[in-house]
Formats: sequence, structure tokens, C-alpha cells
Amino acid sequence: MRTLISNCSGRAIGTLQITALLSMGLTGLSSAVAAERWYTTEQIEQGRAVFQEHCASCHGGEAQGLVEDWQTADENGRYPPPPLNGSAHAWHHALPVLRRTIHKGNVELGGQMPGFVDKIGELDTDAAIAYFQSFWSDEVYATWLENSGPVKVAEEKVEEAAGGRDTAAVTARLAARLPRGARLGPPEQTPIGGVYQVKAGNAYVYLSGDGRYALIGDMLDLTTGENLTERRRAGDRLGLLKGFPDADKVVFMAQGEEKARLDIFTDTSCPYCRKLHAEVPQLRNAGVTVRYLPFPRGGTKGSGYADLKAVWCAADRAAAMDIAKGTAQGRLGDGDCDAAGAVDRGYLLGQQVGITGTPAILLPDGRLQAGYLPAKQLIELLGLARAR
Repeated sequence: MRTLISNCSGRAIGTLQITALLSMGLTGLSSAVAAERWYTTEQIEQGRAVFQEHCASCHGGEAQGLVEDWQTADENGRYPPPPLNGSAHAWHHALPVLRRTIHKGNVELGGQMPGFVDKIGELDTDAAIAYFQSFWSDEVYATWLENSGPVKVAEEKVEEAAGGRDTAAVTARLAARLPRGARLGPPEQTPIGGVYQVKAGNAYVYLSGDGRYALIGDMLDLTTGENLTERRRAGDRLGLLKGFPDADKVVFMAQGEEKARLDIFTDTSCPYCRKLHAEVPQLRNAGVTVRYLPFPRGGTKGSGYADLKAVWCAADRAAAMDIAKGTAQGRLGDGDCDAAGAVDRGYLLGQQVGITGTPAILLPDGRLQAGYLPAKQLIELLGLARAR
């Protein structure tokens, strides 16, 4: 794994941590799907995508909730979204009630949740429930199951699970080595017969067909020279990036004709982010639009968290970013506004993308440049060197 010195470290989990878990032989760790649970690993992965798109902005990416005092109503008598990870009251409700709440919302009961019946179908609804229930402890799940009675799964889901039983067996041993709640994707056949690619957290693992042997690293096509693993990572990054709208970014538009765009995860407290920001005018003059996404590398405890919120709350975010990164004089305003929620969403997205430090530069094709790179080299990397 490459060591970078031109970035400011974050806390996201990636290949190194996955490797450590496997090499330690932690056979006592539980699978994300306990044997007695009603859902499959595939449903958790399907539900993760549904949850991130429709639910994470209110309930947190891992269903942990975003509001500490979720039991206190606001001035309008509405209660904020609670955590769904087993620490609140979701386990009080049987599966039909959970489904009905997702479809119809809970505004009539004093909550703020709208109905999603027109946006989330039955299979995706159950998948979303499977995802947040995967964070429940065995004790919480057992209590829920005892109170709920037998779980009735839709007929088409029974057939789907039966059809996927063989592929689920491929990941069974790997799942048993990972901590509860670790994201484990479905196995996908690679160009090598009998070898499957599985996404575990932010890392990719290659498994033998019987699921016994695992390889961690990149798969290369020695004929074409292509890194097949990186191609998959790039596609995943672009897919995740689509969920973060341009309106929630701080944008520095290209001067004249736009020739390329860079999406950059940044932290105002990071020296290398400041160094790169000072060179943004060079990028803009070369026809490059720079779009900043917030990534407070220290989370809510980091020194840049409050400044990032203040930048996102500013009427002129670009001007506020200049102030926060020291290329302009002035004072930042208050960071208490609805737009400040983008900072938490950016941090969550960065973890999903696999960001471990800032700056983290996403190229238009999804490739990741982890760490600072001078503007001149970025321009060359984008194939725009002739413009300078």
C-alpha cells in the first residue's frame, strides 16, 4: 500500500485495515448476517445503496442518527429522525410496521419523515430494513424477533434468496472474519475462472470459488496493462459522486471554455489543501473547473469542522473558502444553517469513496489522486498541457 506524505490524514477504513483483520485470524468475530436472521448478505448490500440514496441524509450513513437529542420535539412539535442502528426504538416495531413507516412516513405521528411509497418498491424497502438491522446486536435482534413473531418474506424474495445461495456461500468465510456491520458486497465473477471479486468495506478481495482462499490486492491484465481493480474503484467512485449534487459543492468555475472538472475533497485545516487552493487560479486559467466537497478529516472533533460549516453557510461560498484557506482576508460567519448538513454528508461520502486524507482529487474518469499535486502536473494529467 502506497504511503503518501503530501496529504493530511483522515480516519477512513480501507485495504490496510481489512488485511489486518484477515491476517489476525479473528475467528470469533461475527458475520454481518447472523445465521438466524431473515435477510441475506446480498439484501444488505442492496439495502446499503437504497439507504444511502433515500435515508442517510436524515438517519446517518450507518443508521447512527445525526441528532443527539432525537427524543425532544422542536418548536413545531416534530421529532427529529432517530437512529435506526438498534440504539433507539426501531426494534420495537414488527416488520410490517417498519415497511408501512417507510411507505407512508410518520408525519401523522409527530415525526418529520415523508412517505417513500412512490420512490422505494417492496424489495428495496425490505433491503433497506435489512441494511439498518445489520447494525443491530444479536441481543437487540433476538428481542425484536421475539416481539415481532415469524417474519413473512415476499415470495419473489424467497426465490431470489434461493437462487443466490451458491454465491452467498462464496463469501461466508470472509463474512465470518469481519466485524459486525462491515459492508460486504456480492461476489462477482472475474475474468479468471473460479475467482470472484468481493468488495469488503472500501477494499476489494478476490476469493476462490469455494470461498476458502482470499487474495487482497489489484488485479492486472498483463496483455493490456489495465488495472482491473482500479477500473472498478473508479466506476464506484463516479457512481457515489452522483449522489452529491453540484449545488452542495463550492465551485470555482473555469475561466473561458470549460475543458475539464476536478472534484476535490478538502479540509480547511489541511496545509496541503491550502497549498493546492493557492494554485486554483492556474487550474481555472487552463479551463479547469474545481468543485470542492467537504471532508473534515478529524470528523466532528476536527479543527476544520466548524470552518467548513461556516463556508457552506456563507452567501458567497467561494469567497468564504478563500478566507478559510488564507488566500483572502476576512472573517467567516456562523456555521449554523441547513446548508451546513452538506459537511456531514461530504464526510460520509468520502468514507464511502475510500478517502483517507486531504486533498483527495477525483479525476473526470473516476481515478483518485490521493494527496497534493501541483497545478501544472494536474493540467498535464488532464491532457491540457498544450493550453499553457
